[in-house]
Amino acid sequence: METQQLQTEYTDIKSVTHRVEHSILSPTHAVDREKLLEELAWALKGGKIPA
Repeated sequence: METQQLQTEYTDIKSVTHRVEHSILSPTHAVDREKLLEELAWALKGGKIPA
């Protein structure tokens, strides 16, 4: 299996560099993936994450 190198930082269109943290879930963790995506959506909207 080929390993993929993920970026540790990126530079946005305003030339600001940001550090990146990757979360990798296997396909067998579909429930965890859905919960993670839901929490991410709440965080991006600026709301509180439901318990």
